[in-house]
Amino acid sequence: MGAYGTWRSRGMRWGAVTALALAGWSVTGTTSAVALDVDPGQEVRIEISIRDSTYVRTKMQPVRVGQPVLFVIHNEDAVRHGFISPLFSGRRVRGEGEGIEAFGTGIEGFHLDPGKTLEIRLTPDQQGKITFRCDLHPALEGELYLMDVPVG
Repeated sequence: MGAYGTWRSRGMRWGAVTALALAGWSVTGTTSAVALDVDPGQEVRIEISIRDSTYVRTKMQPVRVGQPVLFVIHNEDAVRHGFISPLFSGRRVRGEGEGIEAFGTGIEGFHLDPGKTLEIRLTPDQQGKITFRCDLHPALEGELYLMDVPVG
């Protein structure tokens, strides 16, 4: 199957913060909070690499609730990994890479072969913790936080 096995302002300006915290894993280049001043319709990009069976954030941008997000997942390991999240549940999700594209609702997650890159597009509709994990390696898990924070 190629790179994949399974598919799944009110007076004040408001921003959002995305902070990456990986449960039990080291994180390179972590920034705890960033003020946001972006166009709510503009797609933001979050890059995560899987390296030595660890999720490592390589590029992060602030995300506003209701703003389209592009997750770029790079598998730098020599083994296949999964990327599943309850964030996908009931949402329109699009995943693509290596000439393959899957889209729709009901997608639970993706499998990513060694050395491959996957792009996942979706629009978060609420703030809070976003968890993700590898269904093939239960110890590999991570989380993002989407929080509304007043700015300015």
